[in-house]
Amino acid sequence: MYNNLRRFLAFLFAIAVFYLGIKSGYVFYWAILIILLGQIIRIWAAGYLRKKKILSVVGPYRYVRNPLYAGSLFIGIGFGLFIWNFYVLSVLLVFFIGIYTLKINSEEKKLEEIFAEQYVEYKKHVPRWFPTLKPYKTSNEPGEFDLKLAIIKNKEYNSILGCIGMLILILIFKK
Repeated sequence: MYNNLRRFLAFLFAIAVFYLGIKSGYVFYWAILIILLGQIIRIWAAGYLRKKKILSVVGPYRYVRNPLYAGSLFIGIGFGLFIWNFYVLSVLLVFFIGIYTLKINSEEKKLEEIFAEQYVEYKKHVPRWFPTLKPYKTSNEPGEFDLKLAIIKNKEYNSILGCIGMLILILIFKK
């Protein structure tokens, strides 16, 4: 349920960013670094994510339970700053926190069903949104970073191409 709503709102956000971006009198090019940071976080996280097979507790998951969503938040903030529109940025933050909090609550219930006590223990030590400086320690260190897993299997190419495409379209159509 939340996936469809999340995708719909992301689509509306993309339309707003494109429209307001081409109408904007100012583009803040440094915001591309924030978008890039978000993309790097997403790729890093997706390279450790083996959905429903192994609980991801390594890589960025040692610091924050939802690094993919944290990366998405950076990307959204980056686009809001890129088009220099604080209304879009404010609306993004409100909807992002609302939708993703509901989505995370739903996902955490499923993870507790699948991984039981292992997930409950992990949840006690690793924050949901804001990274901890003290990495989670586990005796079970499953897997190494896998770029192919990140880009192909976990489909991060969608996010990468979407960001690049949006930046290019805004710059091409900008008045």
